[in-house]
Amino acid sequence: MTKAAGVSGLGLCLLVFGGVAHADSAFGMGLKAGTTGFGIEAVYGLSDKWNLRGALNGFSYDTDFEEEGIDYDADLRLRSASMMVDWHVFDGGFRLSAGAFSNRNKLVGVAEADDLEIGDNIYAARAEVDIDWRRFAPYAGIGWGNSLKGGRLSFSTDLGVMFTGSPTARLTATERSGAVDPADFEADVRREEANLNDEISDVKYWPVLTVGVTYRF
Repeated sequence: MTKAAGVSGLGLCLLVFGGVAHADSAFGMGLKAGTTGFGIEAVYGLSDKWNLRGALNGFSYDTDFEEEGIDYDADLRLRSASMMVDWHVFDGGFRLSAGAFSNRNKLVGVAEADDLEIGDNIYAARAEVDIDWRRFAPYAGIGWGNSLKGGRLSFSTDLGVMFTGSPTARLTATERSGAVDPADFEADVRREEANLNDEISDVKYWPVLTVGVTYRF
C-alpha cells in the first residue's frame, strides 16, 4: 500500500467513525428563553424517538398589577426546574412532551397611599402581597426540534401549559395613622386577603412558550 493510499484510507476511516459518533451522540446542552425566564437545558437520547430533557429557569422583572382596587408595584420572580419526556412522533422535529415543573414562581407587590381601600374601609396604609403557586406543576405541550439529530447546533421551540392550580395570596398591611383599632384593621386586612384569593382563583395555568438553541456533543 502506498503512503498516499494509507493516508486516504485513514481519512476515510476517520470520516466514517466520526460520522457514526456524530449520528449516535446522545447528549446535548442548550440555552432557552420564554415565559419561564432564561434557562439552561440538558437533553439525553433514550431512543430514536424518545428524549429526556431537564432544565433550570430563572428571571425577575418589575411590573404593575391591580387587584381589588389596589395598584401594586410588583416584582415577578420566575424560578423553576423541569423534567420532561419528548416523543418525536414522526421520527422528525415535531414532538409531544409531558413532564413536570418544580414551580417556585412568585409575584410580590407593594402599595402605599393615603387612600387604600382595604376590606370595607379606606386607610392611610402600606400593603404588601405575596402570591405564589403550587410547587408541583404537571406539564403537557408540543414542540419542534430534535437536538440529537442533524447538525451539532440546532434550534427548538416549545408551546405548552403548566398546570399550577390556583395561586395563594398572603396580604400584610400597616395602618400609618395609628388612629384605627388594630383588631378592626386586621379584620379588614383578612377580608381583603380573602377577596384577593377569590379574585385570582381562576389563574390555574401558566402558559409556556420558549425558544432555544442546543449543542450536541
